[in-house]
Amino acid sequence: MLASLLTLSDVMSTGYHAAASAEIKLGDTAVVFGDGAVGLCGVLSAKLMGATRIISMSRHADRQRIAREFGATDFVEERGDEAVDKVLGMTDGYGADAVLECVGSALSNDTAMKVARAGAVVGRVGLPHGVEADIPGLFYRNVGLRGGPAPVRTYDMHRLLKEVLDGNINPGIVYTSEYTLDDIQEAYAAMDERRTVKSLLRISEV
Repeated sequence: MLASLLTLSDVMSTGYHAAASAEIKLGDTAVVFGDGAVGLCGVLSAKLMGATRIISMSRHADRQRIAREFGATDFVEERGDEAVDKVLGMTDGYGADAVLECVGSALSNDTAMKVARAGAVVGRVGLPHGVEADIPGLFYRNVGLRGGPAPVRTYDMHRLLKEVLDGNINPGIVYTSEYTLDDIQEAYAAMDERRTVKSLLRISEV
C-alpha cells in the first residue's frame, strides 16, 4: 500500500489526469499511448472510469502483463500509420471514444489524434517535444485536445486516496525494482534502459 500511495504523488495522478482530460465515460473504448508508469496508470484510470475496452499501445511483454492486470483488453504493437489502420480496424473504422497520450513524442501525438473518432477527446499528459498539431483536421472532425500537468492534490483528495486505502486499486505494482539512495544512478539507468518500469527508492533507517 505504501508503494501505491507513493504513486499518487505523480504517476497515478498523471495517468488519471489523462483519462479525466479525455472525458472517459462508462462503456467507452479507450486507447492509451505509452506503457511506462504513467501510461500503465492511464490504463488503470480508464478502467476506473468505466471504459470497457482499453487498447494499450505497448510492445513490451513485461509491461503488457501489468497493463492487462490494470484492465487492458487489447494490445497494438504497430506504430505510425500501421497503428492507425490497426486501431481503426478494431473499432469498425470509427476510432476510439477516448485517447490518452502519455508519451509526448511527435509520432505518439500524431497517431493519437488520428485514432480518435469524430467527437472524441485526446487527453495528453506526455511532455510534448517536436509536436505539431493538425488543428484544421481536429476542427473538422470535432476532436478535442486537452491536458497538461496534473492537478495531483485535487485528484488525490477527491478520489484516488480513497481508492487506494479501500484496496480498490493497486498502482504500486508499477514499481518493478527497488534501490537505495546509494544506488540512485543505477535506478535511473534501469528506467532509461527499460530494464524496469519505475524504480522505487527506499531510505534505510539510521
